Amino acid sequence: MGVRGLTTYINHKEHAFLQNFLLHDCCLIIDGHSLCAQLYRLLNCFSAFGGDYDKFFNYVRNFFKNLRKCNITPYVLFDGSYEHRKLRTAYSRLRSKIYGASKLDPVTQGSLQIFPLLIRDVFIEALVDMNVLYTVCEFEADDEIAAMARHLNCPVLSYDSDFFIYNVLYIPFNTLDFKAKPIDIDGNKTFVLECKIYKVEYMVKNFGGLKEELLPLLATLLGNDFVQKKVFKKFFSQLKLPKTKKKSNDQQKCIHGLFQWLQNETLETAIAKILGRLKKSQKQRVLYVIKKSIDGYHSKHCRSLKFFNITEDNSTEEDWQLSKDFEENILAEENDIENGDDEKSSENEEVSSDNEEEEPGEDGENGEEDITDVEEDQLVLGVPEWFADGIRHNYIPKAYINLYTHHLYFCSPQAEDYYEEDSFLCCLPILRYAFDILTDFSEEKCVYVSREKNTSYKRLFLEKDIGTARPFDIPYYDLTEDQLKSCFYHFIKEHMKDLELSLIKCLPSNFKLFFIAILWWVAKCNVPLGNIHSLIIGFVMLDAVDEKTGTFRGNFQFNNKYSKKVEELKKNATAYTFDENDLFMNKNKVQYEDSLIAAHVLLKHFELDDKIKKKPKSYDTKKMHSFAQFQCCLMQINSLNTLCRSPFESTKYSKTFNGTFVYNLAVKLESQVDPKNFLDQYLRGANSVLLFYKSLCSIYEKCAEQMGLTTAQWQGKKKRRRKKNTEDDEINFIVKGFESEVFI
Repeated sequence: MGVRGLTTYINHKEHAFLQNFLLHDCCLIIDGHSLCAQLYRLLNCFSAFGGDYDKFFNYVRNFFKNLRKCNITPYVLFDGSYEHRKLRTAYSRLRSKIYGASKLDPVTQGSLQIFPLLIRDVFIEALVDMNVLYTVCEFEADDEIAAMARHLNCPVLSYDSDFFIYNVLYIPFNTLDFKAKPIDIDGNKTFVLECKIYKVEYMVKNFGGLKEELLPLLATLLGNDFVQKKVFKKFFSQLKLPKTKKKSNDQQKCIHGLFQWLQNETLETAIAKILGRLKKSQKQRVLYVIKKSIDGYHSKHCRSLKFFNITEDNSTEEDWQLSKDFEENILAEENDIENGDDEKSSENEEVSSDNEEEEPGEDGENGEEDITDVEEDQLVLGVPEWFADGIRHNYIPKAYINLYTHHLYFCSPQAEDYYEEDSFLCCLPILRYAFDILTDFSEEKCVYVSREKNTSYKRLFLEKDIGTARPFDIPYYDLTEDQLKSCFYHFIKEHMKDLELSLIKCLPSNFKLFFIAILWWVAKCNVPLGNIHSLIIGFVMLDAVDEKTGTFRGNFQFNNKYSKKVEELKKNATAYTFDENDLFMNKNKVQYEDSLIAAHVLLKHFELDDKIKKKPKSYDTKKMHSFAQFQCCLMQINSLNTLCRSPFESTKYSKTFNGTFVYNLAVKLESQVDPKNFLDQYLRGANSVLLFYKSLCSIYEKCAEQMGLTTAQWQGKKKRRRKKNTEDDEINFIVKGFESEVFI
């Protein structure tokens, strides 16, 4: 969450707080979620089409290639479960994401940054491909990132203002030029990344007399994850704000005023003056909040070191603490202001205000005050060792961590039709089964936070009636690897009873779970046949053709280089025959020449279609909704597979799905009665590519027949309701307080 306004304050005075720095030959601790988000923003993908995962994968790889070129060793840490105090923030952000995603289209996608559903999984795919070490923390990663950076005496890369408070070397992402540049160091050519670095010493030097130990207190007063700023309303009402000619808002003036005030204080005198503005009955709770907040910034323990095979420092450096006498005296003192009716009224208003602005907790009720969250956190911060280790070893999917810790699963708003039901609803049986496995089939319900048909959310209670029969009367942590794998097969047999698994086993390894997801999607949703074939061709293009031609994504550049060769190949093309009894399942046997012909035809579908550029209203939200449902199925099937110790190879999303491609191809196929026959003509001459595609189609057709699956007729783009709801949407936008500007 960070400290509101602090990044802006630092940026306005970066000459004082940031120094030029050459990054090379060192370790670098990376905030994984932050870097993933920042890289995606820079790439400018077509978010309105559900994620161009192949492009993002290559972009992330290039970033880490530049680190490697500069001899930088990265360690990437990801957040795990929400801590209890973060749930209200999560609900608030969800509403903003839903509103933003509901406005997403080819015109707005440049200004509305909505992250595609599988983007973090693709980021991790790139880390694995580059052999970059990473770990997922049990809860929020900030404390561990800071502790690890101090242990290794190296910088942190993030874009979170909390790191201005931690006593670490901090490189804000927006200052990093991640193109490696050669310079001469002691006569040797050395590659470096230019950036700016922050040190607490720069801050202390700028404000003469300011003590480092006071910075966490500043963050607490301004409002962080532990406490909102309004808790200290009485203190701020008497804080003298600086007069300045520069245009700055109240928050910026407040930050500057706090720095100036803290210059003349020690930690104990500052806390005494803050508590002196509170009633005696409030002091103990607020002091607890202050101590807990400061604890977070001083955390030394770093469990991640163990999983990076780094020896933890066993030094006995003492933790910070207030003297016992100070605490007893300050809590015993009467407050410095009169306890008259005005103050009681003010306090009641403060508490009322807190209640009005809070989002529901996991049980649906508002909390009493923001500061009570810290005490509640003590009930949920501990997780069993088997669960913690499962997170660290990637046996527990990131998607299911909150499902266990809070019995809660938030929807991920995507580009879809917001006049239809939440695209995730087709996956609820998978989610409930994963929850049952993790909780030993002992819980009556869990909660799925779904989006409404408008721009709000609702909580759905997933009861046992949508559950799946228990395969083993054994707790999850006692199941053997073979038993866990059997849990996955059990689910498939229970819900896809007529599916012959032997057919799945003959598919390419990277296509098996993708294929199961297609079957689940078609069984649960109304799917046009053209959408299925666009996914299969998308897989063939990404997993087979790209392997032969390289990842060309510029149709113009490709044709400039290969158009003459392709024309010659087409002239010399021979007929082929497809034999269903002799399927072509080895992508490595796809011919280079055939791949060139296929790429010549298909590459244009990776780009924004001219029709949409000229007529943005032709953007088909109904099609997007169908593919959003598929992505949910794909993610949940893969997550369940991981939870069950991977009986199948996990899908490489960067090698199977490009949202722009499948959308464009689905548009082309929407009016085709026989998409397979159309594609046979469309890719004429690319014989081995067509054999691979038709072999995959053959397996699909057999499974669909066994399971009795049917496809829907395409009915055209929905145009109803949009026009008459324009005014309501605009009014709602105003009422929501422009929340659509927040999408992280």
